[in-house]
Amino acid sequence: MDSDSSASSRSALHYSAAHHARLPQLARAAFAAVAVLTALVLAACSGGGTSSSPPGNAGSAATSGGSATFAVDTPFVSFDPNVAAAAQDARVMRQIYDSLVALNADRQPVGWLAKSWKVSDDGKTYTFTLRDDVKFQDGSKFDAAAVCFNLNRIVDPKSASIYAVSLIGPYQSCRATNATTAVVKLKTAYAPFLYNLSSPFLGMVSPKSAKSMSLAAFALHPVGSGPFKFSSYTPNDRIVLVKNPDYDWAPSTAKHTGPAHLDKLTFQIIPDATVRIGSLRNGSVQAIGNVPENQAAVIKKDPTLSFYAQAQSGSPFQLNFNTSHAPLNDPAVRKAIREGMDVGSAVKALYFGVYQRAWGPLAPTTAGYDKSLENSFSYDPAAAKKALDDLGWKVGPNGIRQKDGKQLTLTYVEGAPNREKRQDIAQFMKDNLKAIGVNVNVVLQQSAPLQTTLQNGDYDIAGLSLVSVDPNVLYSLYSPEFIPKPGRSGFDFTHADDKQLSSEILKAQQESDPASRDKLYQQVQQQVVDQALSVGIYVPTYTVATSGITGLRFDAEGYPVLYDVSLTKS
Repeated sequence: MDSDSSASSRSALHYSAAHHARLPQLARAAFAAVAVLTALVLAACSGGGTSSSPPGNAGSAATSGGSATFAVDTPFVSFDPNVAAAAQDARVMRQIYDSLVALNADRQPVGWLAKSWKVSDDGKTYTFTLRDDVKFQDGSKFDAAAVCFNLNRIVDPKSASIYAVSLIGPYQSCRATNATTAVVKLKTAYAPFLYNLSSPFLGMVSPKSAKSMSLAAFALHPVGSGPFKFSSYTPNDRIVLVKNPDYDWAPSTAKHTGPAHLDKLTFQIIPDATVRIGSLRNGSVQAIGNVPENQAAVIKKDPTLSFYAQAQSGSPFQLNFNTSHAPLNDPAVRKAIREGMDVGSAVKALYFGVYQRAWGPLAPTTAGYDKSLENSFSYDPAAAKKALDDLGWKVGPNGIRQKDGKQLTLTYVEGAPNREKRQDIAQFMKDNLKAIGVNVNVVLQQSAPLQTTLQNGDYDIAGLSLVSVDPNVLYSLYSPEFIPKPGRSGFDFTHADDKQLSSEILKAQQESDPASRDKLYQQVQQQVVDQALSVGIYVPTYTVATSGITGLRFDAEGYPVLYDVSLTKS
């Protein structure tokens, strides 16, 4: 992550110090919980030492005007933050929407649309004082009523919010006492609340526009208050954004004030990695996402290109076992199958050291990460075979195990196109499990049919990663509230419904002491691994290469921020 300018840093620290003394114990403790791993997180945000810039670009003055194109590898689903859940969508939404707060270089909340806030002693009431000079891109005014509209829209069942609803946790109500004061009440104390408010998934939508359109229409015609506004969208091709000329309310984490430098910003879908790189080199695009791992070393050495490797916090990419299906409802079967998966070799072969192997349900850069889980289990096909034999799953004449006349066949669903080589992971695991007598049917689906498959529970194994600034991402992954259902998406792909696990997750949400909170989250991680609910594969690292632009930075969740980007002088 590019560091803030010294002026911005001083402003952020002054704000933080001014409000820190007024925060009750709960909020101060929540600050400390994140600060514990600040050094580790900042190292990850700087790309782990893999960020580089072409000679002559560092410190060059920003230029105004012009167009830039950011090439991405997969299609978009929705640009409605109240509803959407995909990281690819968030990379666009970060440019269109503003949040109530931002997180500074120390990962502490600083003002954005909210100038300040007070938290009640019991941690259940947040009173936000808002800016009075903000307009949405449709010309309507941002105010306290807009804040309440957004929060109420998220929890409205009609919205079918996929991710934002988990970020606001025990939300109860919002009241606009006047135009610049919003009072938010929670059912219980919720330590991640302020931090989650910085997420692009809690960006503020325009009530005027959202009310005038259906959910489906607004998802493809977004209206926020951010530095870039929607111009056009061509499905499976591109979304075009243009400068918001009225923008003058950037947070202190930004490098400048006023409108964005670029006049136009395009996100173009180019699935083929070779074409993306070629387009960057010939100047057709100025940035590409998801640089092929086998090309990272070459690009880092190219003096005409800049390379960024942004390790993301939250949940790593995991394979989730659907525990509502036999025989995966048996932890012993799940553990045996895990022993038959050679995760280490797959990650090494596919990602060339750019991605780190994952071991549990949290990424190492996330507060509360339990390092003791590393190497807590191993690839042991002999032990896997013996365990399955002991469980009555005997190898049949065709080499596939069977029991009571049923073959041990698992359905593994994965998305298309091949994002982050996840289809290759599926093939690796299929081959591994075939060697221990387990038949795996890999089903590749585009986003719409895949969503239906997940909602209907028609799978045994499904992959997922979730970006988050807080370990409370475990709430989205293992709480029965988020089990997918027909017509309703959720991220509890394991269909976990364990009272003890759920209880510990809820306790962690409400815990004010940082050490105690970390301990609770470590217990949750240990239960997930002990029960083999899911298997960590790799830590997502968003790789970006640029040419001809300067000023790119990333927010606390690792999403690119293009507000400060400008074309380099030729």
